[in-house]
Amino acid sequence: MGISNLRVGLERKFADWLGEQKDLHKHIEEVTAAYNALEAKRERLEKVELLLNSMKVIMSEIAPTWKPDSIRPSRKNELKIPFEPGEATRMAFDVMRQEDRPMTTREIAKLVITAKGLDLDDRDLLNRLKVAIDASLRAKLGKFVDYTGDKFSRKYFIIPAGGSSSPSQ
Repeated sequence: MGISNLRVGLERKFADWLGEQKDLHKHIEEVTAAYNALEAKRERLEKVELLLNSMKVIMSEIAPTWKPDSIRPSRKNELKIPFEPGEATRMAFDVMRQEDRPMTTREIAKLVITAKGLDLDDRDLLNRLKVAIDASLRAKLGKFVDYTGDKFSRKYFIIPAGGSSSPSQ
């Protein structure tokens, strides 16, 4: 019995070392790839810093009151509205239920911004939220929402449960 316990224990240890070996190989590959990309990243950083300095010179010429420190950094393909995923859509539906009338995405976005307690004068936020809400509502067309008007004057409304897709007003 002692030999079989010893064997099982050694096999478990062997399996642990195999797993560690696999993890170390993977980690070494990741570090090597990062190291190989280091020079390209440094070159890109130099170019981005040159572009930023150039932009500061250009903006100081065309808009002397412009302050580079007032710009917050952002990343490409990053959610650029201060909402958790799905929160803007949920709030848009809440607003549409409360108002119970066809509304444009701009109207919906303004009411959502107000409900969230954000700055209604932030035009960039309003435009980004309007686009996000429009995309969400278009994805739900025919299922939960419909609209009246043409492409540039759409007013969305919630389709009543088991009802037709005609606006209440």
